[in-house]
Amino acid sequence: MLEHDAPAAAPPRDQVVDRLTVLLTRMLRPDAPVTEQTQLMDELGLSSSLGLELLLALEDELEIQIDVEELDEDRMATLGDLADYITANSTPR
Repeated sequence: MLEHDAPAAAPPRDQVVDRLTVLLTRMLRPDAPVTEQTQLMDELGLSSSLGLELLLALEDELEIQIDVEELDEDRMATLGDLADYITANSTPR
């Protein structure tokens, strides 16, 4: 059996940003391009149910598990905020 020195890492932040951008564009079809500064709720109208759908889709695409215990509106104000949270609070499946 092989020994692993370190546990598998969460996906890189730029990969999380890229996938979030694609998923949000596909789900919400916004008028303007989605960027890291895009306000998820104020500009895109992301609801809590759509937010959950987004996180589940992201988990499937990146094969990760996101710890949502500490996730609140402040931690997902912008796409960049959400990407920071996911990068710090996810583990590979």
